[in-house]
Amino acid sequence: LLSVSFVEASADDGPGKSVSNYYYEALKYPCPPNLSVWWNMGSMLFLILGAQILTGVMLTMNYTADEQLAVVSVDYIMRDANYGWIIRSLHMGGASMFFALIYMHIARGVYFGAYLKNTHVWYSGLTLYLLSMGVGFLGYVLPWGVMSYWGLTVITNMMTVIPGGARALDWFQGGFVISTVTLKRVFVLHFLLPFVILGLSLAHVLLLHVNGSSNPLGLDETNFSVPFHPYYSIKDLAGFALLLAGLVGMTFTFASLTADPLQWQPINKMKTPAVIKPEWYFLYAYAILRSIPHKAGGVFTMFAAIAGIAVFPMISSNENFQSMKACPPARLMFVIWVANFMFLTVIGAQEPTGGWVLAGQFGTILHLSALVMIPMIKAEWEFHLFKTAQLDEEESVVNDVKRFLSLRLLSN
Repeated sequence: LLSVSFVEASADDGPGKSVSNYYYEALKYPCPPNLSVWWNMGSMLFLILGAQILTGVMLTMNYTADEQLAVVSVDYIMRDANYGWIIRSLHMGGASMFFALIYMHIARGVYFGAYLKNTHVWYSGLTLYLLSMGVGFLGYVLPWGVMSYWGLTVITNMMTVIPGGARALDWFQGGFVISTVTLKRVFVLHFLLPFVILGLSLAHVLLLHVNGSSNPLGLDETNFSVPFHPYYSIKDLAGFALLLAGLVGMTFTFASLTADPLQWQPINKMKTPAVIKPEWYFLYAYAILRSIPHKAGGVFTMFAAIAGIAVFPMISSNENFQSMKACPPARLMFVIWVANFMFLTVIGAQEPTGGWVLAGQFGTILHLSALVMIPMIKAEWEFHLFKTAQLDEEESVVNDVKRFLSLRLLSN
């Protein structure tokens, strides 16, 4: 029932094709017939991005980017603006769900070898991830609580490790210290960059359609495909329903589940908190940053850990199997990598003293090692797999020759 043939567009369709034809071609786009629920994350990310842009625009109508008025405007949104608390809670919960989906989307790409299908899609996705991290951090600053101020202080001071970084820091801050000018610039960037992400997301999807989607088996299924509609359009709608139910449920029950209590306290620039930490989706990177005692080394290691997935297409260019289903050792390393990610997330929320520092250094080494070892293990496994198959084939040929010669000798 699933072997539905894909009908190509007729050759005489010129540049004057109607919009309905393009719409029809999008619906009949050929997809592998065995895509699992892990391929729903991309469409869910589009839905959450749209919700974040919509709720963000509504929040800007009542927000004031001023050191003295930012907290007042947030209180007005939460207490006095009509349904303001719902909109802000949706925006906060949507940010957490957005990054949770991103991490699952990346993990799926690593496990099933999506980076081998189309490297342009992989690198455009990495660019989207980096931009999303920037937008998420800028949004964390806008409520102007204790963590907002000190988190901005920590992150902006990382600019000083590069040549000319101190000058660039003064330019970004609008002076020698963080002030209202800095907050206004953070607000403008946080408002504009989501539209850049939206445009790049569309480019990401267009690049995906060049070579098609990967699949759980990691095999070429070009000649055995099904149209996107109705098989996967219905599946995406079911995913949307579950996602919206989870988002609304979190908004009305645990609106501040991921927020730090210090975010509700007024800023005291003369008192540094005992533990400065970002939102949960940045904790793994923050743990890596703190694990290196040297400032420049910590910044470099953190960015290497974030963008390290860029090495997968470089190391794995000669693989025959995309998916880890054909490589049990790589699956084990993948599980260790994911578990270590969660381990670093826990460490990033702790005070950087005693054994937590040592644990963070161990987790950092394991994280960076896994980024290199996963593709190397897959390549080594394939080498031995094909070598063994070749030797078995050669041995079979030799045995056939021996059997043939033995029969000839017996017949003589």
